[in-house]
Amino acid sequence: MSMYYEKTAKIVGEAFKKLLSEKHLYQGVALDFTTIKQDAKECEMERSKPGSSHLPSEFDLIEVGKKEFEGAWIPQGASYAPCPTIGMEGRRSVVFDIPSVNTYCSKCGAAWPFNPTIGTIAIGEGQNQCFLFEYQCQQCKEEFVRFQIRREGLKIRLTGRDPIEVLPTPRELPKAMSKYFSNAHVAHNAGQTLAGIFLLRTFIEQYWRSLPTVKEFVARQPRATGDEQGDIYQGTLPDDFKARIPSLRDIYSKLSEAMHMANEDAALFEDCSTKIIKHFKAREIYEIP
Repeated sequence: MSMYYEKTAKIVGEAFKKLLSEKHLYQGVALDFTTIKQDAKECEMERSKPGSSHLPSEFDLIEVGKKEFEGAWIPQGASYAPCPTIGMEGRRSVVFDIPSVNTYCSKCGAAWPFNPTIGTIAIGEGQNQCFLFEYQCQQCKEEFVRFQIRREGLKIRLTGRDPIEVLPTPRELPKAMSKYFSNAHVAHNAGQTLAGIFLLRTFIEQYWRSLPTVKEFVARQPRATGDEQGDIYQGTLPDDFKARIPSLRDIYSKLSEAMHMANEDAALFEDCSTKIIKHFKAREIYEIP
């Protein structure tokens, strides 16, 4: 494996693609060194041959490969970026292709491939860099999404997105309230689980309040609690449904307790979210209007 590892550009590009296609606001990824380790292992096999013991070890080769990423990362074709150089410590810049990504298009109402535009900027020449990427939807050719990414050493983190992320919701969920469910997951993914718990709870309560039986109850008792509204809803469900399917009333109570205790319980959020989806899928199966 040469001193200048020829696959650096691919590894950096793949990290950006994974970040922008799979991660959410304030989440990050580290470079994947699997390829380096595989190549170093092949070189180590050469070292085991007679007369080749002077070659560097597998560990040394991996460390050499990692060092090739310590220079500036420069997006190919960026409108503004530092010039490719060899730094004072001998660290080469890595010039990488800006990847296409898959993300949600608010105009198309679905996730589609997005292509990079010329509006890419890279700021900083060391390992503390900032990148601004602009993408355009391949489907509608109208929607633009802009990302801000922070590089910290050999890791990158999504620090900004315009417009704010929208997560598609399961079709079984009531459309009028689905924005609360989507926003709950945006908040949770961004590390604001307590806000996500509040929004899941809001989703349930707003759904209850959309139903005629609950509307009538609230009209008679304007100060009705969420638990009381849940009891009215529960009374509209068939007995076999209630015996087998997660209860929205129970989910609501757990979310309320976590909210009032300021308990940022990520496991509770995930469990309640899964059970909410299961509840509404079951309503469809049971053909409950």
